[in-house]
Order: sequence, then structure tokens, then C-alpha cells
Amino acid sequence: MVHDLGTSPRGGWYRFWAAYMAAQARNTGRPREAIDRRVVWFFREMCQRIGPTVCLELGAHGGTFSQWAKTTFPDARCIALEANPYVYGVHRERLGELGVEYYHLAAAATNGQVTLHIPTSVRGRPRNRDTIRMASLGFHRNADGYEAAAVEAVRVDDFVDLTEDDRLVAWIDVEGASDVVLSGGHDVLARADAVYIEVERVETWTGQWLDTDVAGFFRDLGKVPAIRDIQRGNQYNVVFLDDELAARAAVARRAARVLTPPPGPPPPDTPSAAEQAPPTGG
Repeated sequence: MVHDLGTSPRGGWYRFWAAYMAAQARNTGRPREAIDRRVVWFFREMCQRIGPTVCLELGAHGGTFSQWAKTTFPDARCIALEANPYVYGVHRERLGELGVEYYHLAAAATNGQVTLHIPTSVRGRPRNRDTIRMASLGFHRNADGYEAAAVEAVRVDDFVDLTEDDRLVAWIDVEGASDVVLSGGHDVLARADAVYIEVERVETWTGQWLDTDVAGFFRDLGKVPAIRDIQRGNQYNVVFLDDELAARAAVARRAARVLTPPPGPPPPDTPSAAEQAPPTGG
């Protein structure tokens, strides 16, 4: 099911929210990379408020979030799934020594074998299969060549067991495969108190869910978009929070601090065309 919140009469709210937050981020005068870091810091602070017992990373690559989570919450289970066999081979030993449960698996809508498409060239430029972050269950529109890899896939709902008392946070970066990943993890993700997820505003992988679809999925689970970064023009990361957590005044104040300008004089105002137009009427 596609959750179109961008074009339906009742769905423009997310497009407005995303555009407004991006404009607010740019108005701070901070570099893009600084905003991206501040969004990550916000998510980590939310994790610290929650005190998770289970930390889930889907599309883990080198497991940066899992590594931080295991260090910060040593008693928590940190579960990371990475589908690219070459990336998995590079990081398996290191993450295992840290206590991260790092699996060579793809998260998908069904259990069984799937085909992972690893770009070997993008816009005529060769890519290293050991480091590339663009491997996906879908096809990237700018890729010139692929290596296909057969990978075992699991539904997150079947793979992750939660007790009644578990507190879950999740980091999701699945390169355009959010439709099958989220569909297979509906029940588990319904339990998440905080989710950091990469989304796309336009189709980058064929047939993928867009940011509005992802927002609709999480809205149906009772999650609220709290903050976003400005990673790229059509690709960015969003933090969704459980609605009860998001309703706390302290959380709203903390989210607002992400978008505060740096110390120093404010940037000069640039009036819009409408503001520069002469007044009308009498």
C-alpha cells in the first residue's frame, strides 16, 4: 500500500512540513554538514531519554549507529543487518568484537532469497563494491552497471523478538528499499520510540516509496516527524518519534535547538520579491 501524503487533499501537510523544516535549516546559515550532525545528535539524545533495551540498524553498512549504541547502552541488544556481502565482510569481525549482533541479511517483505543489486558504475564512474552505499533491492536510476548478489532475506517482524518491556530505537538506511523493509517490519517498528530513516523526495531507485509514503507508514503507527536534515536536494534523513514522546515540551525545545543559528551576527535579510513589491490598495 502506498501512503501518498504529498498529492492527496489531506496529505499536503507532510510536503509542507518537510519544505518548511529544510528552509528553516538553511536559514540558520549553518553548513549542510553541520545541520546533518545536529540531527544525528538530536536522535542520539532521544535514544538516551528512552534508554533502549533493543537497538536496530537496517542497512547497517559499517554499523556506525550500532557501535555508538553498544558503547552507550552496553546492556542493550544491538542488532544490525547488512545485505552487501562485501561490506559485511569488511566490518563483521570488528562489530562482532564490540558485541553488536551483525548479520549478513537483507530486511524485506518476505523471508527467503532476494537479489541485491550492487552498482559497479554510476554516471560512468567506477564504484568500489567494498565501500559503496548504493546497493539495493531496487535499481538505481544513475547506475550504468550492476553486480547481482543472492542474499538471504528476513522479515524484521519474524527476526526480531521483543518482550513486553523492551524499549526499541531504530536506524534505517536501506537505499530506496523502504517499502519492502518497512512492510516486513510493521509490528516491530510500531514498538519503536524513535526512528532515524533516510528518505527520497523523488524516485531514485525504480518503484521506490518516496518520503511521503514513509511518512504515511509511520503516521499510521502513531509516529510524528520531529526533525530532518538537508543531506542532499532530494535525499534526506528524518527522525520520527512516538507521539507521546514528541508531545513533551522538552523534546520540542530540544528539536528547536537543532535549527538555531551559530553564535555571531545574524545573516543579512534578503527580502522576497513580494516584500520588495510596492504596496497596493488604499
